[in-house]
Amino acid sequence: MALQSYRAMRNTLDIFLSKYNNPDLYFLHADMWSYSKFKNRYPERCLNFGIQETNMMNVAGGLASQGKKVIVYGVAGFVYQRAYEQLKFSVVNFGTSVTLINAGHNGCYNRCGIGHIPDDDYKLMDALGINCYEPQSRSEFLHTVTNCVREDETNFIRLGWDNCEW
Repeated sequence: MALQSYRAMRNTLDIFLSKYNNPDLYFLHADMWSYSKFKNRYPERCLNFGIQETNMMNVAGGLASQGKKVIVYGVAGFVYQRAYEQLKFSVVNFGTSVTLINAGHNGCYNRCGIGHIPDDDYKLMDALGINCYEPQSRSEFLHTVTNCVREDETNFIRLGWDNCEW
């Protein structure tokens, strides 16, 4: 998929977040959402955890356990590898509604080091019984994220280039 298409999906996510009329929707990210319309409209529900992915996953599980809908966004590998135990125990174990959106699975962050290179995401999600999606267009992405937020399950959406230009 072209770089432009993934940028379009990230922009589509921001539009979705800012227009989805649900006060229980929270968006947690790892230092990746500085320009957001959603952040500007709902700063109390757009939380930046920086490089604290394990803490972010615990907060996601806590919010979801209280009936909140949570989307967690970060560079592929960071969220599910660094916070695997928290994902397993704080999210999946409690049957919470958390949607993980990871970007960069195609290697656009490779220059940043091995922690940025995902190669086991589907295997780990499968081991935890998490639904996996890989939308290939803006409309498919919008449909996928909308359905994931409506479900009471943990979901994983894999994206590619994520606006990085190397």
